[in-house]
Amino acid sequence: MNSTDKTDMAPSPQQTGSAELREPAFHLAECRSLQIDTEEWGDRASGYLARSVARTPTNLIAQVQRINGCLAQRDGEGAYGALLDLFIALGEKGLLLRRRMLVRAQPLLGEERSRALARHLEKGLLATDPMPPSSHSMLSKGLTGTRQLVMRVNDGADGGERDPLQDAIEYLEYSQVDKAQAVLEQALLEDPSRTDLHSNLLAIYRASGDAASFTRMRNKLGRERNPVVEKWDQLAEYFAA
Repeated sequence: MNSTDKTDMAPSPQQTGSAELREPAFHLAECRSLQIDTEEWGDRASGYLARSVARTPTNLIAQVQRINGCLAQRDGEGAYGALLDLFIALGEKGLLLRRRMLVRAQPLLGEERSRALARHLEKGLLATDPMPPSSHSMLSKGLTGTRQLVMRVNDGADGGERDPLQDAIEYLEYSQVDKAQAVLEQALLEDPSRTDLHSNLLAIYRASGDAASFTRMRNKLGRERNPVVEKWDQLAEYFAA
């Protein structure tokens, strides 16, 4: 990997805080590198990218990130499902991309799946075409995705009070970064003790380079109400540099 790839790669949890407090959406939404740090993000990144593909099949960056993540984890089942979605999304287009990703994934796919995809290289693949089944495909007809993804979609469906972090994640999955930022800012002004909200809001500021909004919010919170002052100070140093 060259120096440009390393610079563009989404920050790892060690760089920006605890992984348990941060959602992949806050870090991967602005990431344009085709390689993600699967060792750090693991299944959480896979889930986010799968949802991104389901919502916006034409997002080729998310499509390739997802396939590359499965390959890095040696996940043959996931790689096959991700390839199915790439083939369906592109149809007859993107022959070179589809061929390149298929060749890379073949050692993990097995003969039956490799041949099935290879048969659709030239003419493309429809969601209704008969293919070896995959519970990881988000676009194949009749498949709803993994249990983890279904559970995530159903979060909050019981009508209870919604968590601002969940609202922010949904905005980010539709690329509405400004709305996600506004939700977190308002939530922190109401309850500055939420360290998970601090971590994710800081991730948005860093990814977007919005030093002005960062400074304004930092001043509103002050130091006495801020349980993670050191993280805000670190980002202030980053912007200053």
